[in-house]
Amino acid sequence: MDLHQKLYCETTGCRMAYVVKEIIKTLRKRFDEEGIELTIEQFFILNILDNEDGLILQELADTLDRDKSAMVRHIDGLEQNHFVTRVTDEEDKRRKLLLLTKPGMKVLEKARQVDQQVDEEVNSTVENIDMDKFEDALTKMYKFLTSK
Repeated sequence: MDLHQKLYCETTGCRMAYVVKEIIKTLRKRFDEEGIELTIEQFFILNILDNEDGLILQELADTLDRDKSAMVRHIDGLEQNHFVTRVTDEEDKRRKLLLLTKPGMKVLEKARQVDQQVDEEVNSTVENIDMDKFEDALTKMYKFLTSK
């Protein structure tokens, strides 16, 4: 049974949403099997903080398009596991910067390895496709959608 028959999906966006949902489900399962104590959302957060160290909570919420209260719950969990710390901004004492810790880097690296394995497995199922062209198409779609 193909995706259209099973999901009654007619559009690229709908089909992509189902594929993404299954990838996330697979990552959750693999994280659990590997003893990685991260939710998928926390994995995204750690990736962002690794690339943009020193964000404040509102900037992170804006990046992930989540409300601030939901982000607080994720950050609290990451902080309890010592993966993230909040430090006072030297330039503005009212601001708390979010920083990735050494244990956070360690768990992120382990999660990235699992993510890479899943990515390779998924990509290996697609024959005769130029991954560079596929990624370029996804980038163009993303830029179009975010330019509005």
